[in-house]
Amino acid sequence: MKTRFIAALALSFVFSLFVQAQDLGDFKPKENKLNGANKFKSKDIYIANFSVNFQLYNLKTASTKGNFADRMLSGNTRASLAVGLDIPLATLQQITDEAYQRFVADLKEKGFTILNGDAAAHTKYYEGYQRFENMEMSLSEAPGMLTVYPTNTVFFVKGFTKDGQRKQGGISASLNRAMNNDGRTSIVDEISKYPKLSAELDEATIVNADLYILFLDVKKPYQGNGAKIVANTDLRMAAYEHINSRVANHSTSSKLGITGSTKEKQYLCVSAVDFVQGRNKIGGSPLGVYSGVLKEELPINGVVAEEKIQAYAKTDRDFIGTETAFGMMYRAEDIAVENTALIHADAGKYETGIKQALDTFLGYHVNKFSTKVK
Repeated sequence: MKTRFIAALALSFVFSLFVQAQDLGDFKPKENKLNGANKFKSKDIYIANFSVNFQLYNLKTASTKGNFADRMLSGNTRASLAVGLDIPLATLQQITDEAYQRFVADLKEKGFTILNGDAAAHTKYYEGYQRFENMEMSLSEAPGMLTVYPTNTVFFVKGFTKDGQRKQGGISASLNRAMNNDGRTSIVDEISKYPKLSAELDEATIVNADLYILFLDVKKPYQGNGAKIVANTDLRMAAYEHINSRVANHSTSSKLGITGSTKEKQYLCVSAVDFVQGRNKIGGSPLGVYSGVLKEELPINGVVAEEKIQAYAKTDRDFIGTETAFGMMYRAEDIAVENTALIHADAGKYETGIKQALDTFLGYHVNKFSTKVK
């Protein structure tokens, strides 16, 4: 009996260590004020979008130009860093499916009715849109990110850009995304049109959920002594954060060989769940709107080991020179350094940690939204 008791204590202690090692950091949610009131009446819900965006890689370059000054020649430098995360695609799909299922179940438990995806199939709002029952995973929405949608779920898409991104919002949103790669602005522009869809669905609440999971914090330090890039692992749910990565360049100039085959692209990641209901007869603004976001990023601890990866090309300098019949000659080499790293993570721990973050975020905002329905 004593041996069993000691063994039980040991197992309990090991389990306690595991729980403490894998947890969430400070959860700081907030409501993001959008145009509209807070008057919700209908308990019907139509989910227009649900997507989880997982950062899987980052490719970045830094460079410095050589010059000749103060009798010293400096060469060019270029540093390239590519970092990837080793996680099975099936795990990412499982995480997304279960997050969606729990989101729907939570709404139902609070008395809401979830409308079928095809309930909006014949609305004027979705005229000309394409219907998808199983949206494919996409690497086109944000640089280095894989966008995953729940399986066996109907969504309507306006179309896709030449780079494979979903078209969202109006002309202003398209221009903003093309020039600034600001995905959230395009999404907010689309959300601003949800009152039209809500009006066609007897003032059902239209929902958008778009969530971002990042695993890298990449910086370009001061480049004074050569090109340098530093990346630190940091698994988290993004609050409001720009990411940058090199992606394939599909432009005409690239095809003609005028510009490079890759280009650096920036994207704004904002984890948000938006609820929009009704439409005012004057002005067309929503009768009710609630947008749940984060004040700060939500750390997901104990899943990805803390690692620092860097690429550093130190500038070659010649300040001595070689005396020749033609005068002093200086020579400095151009230095290029490439570093590639694959970060390994336990798929089970990754799944558990991400699920916990998604459930915490969505559960909190579903509860806050439900208190506003009178």
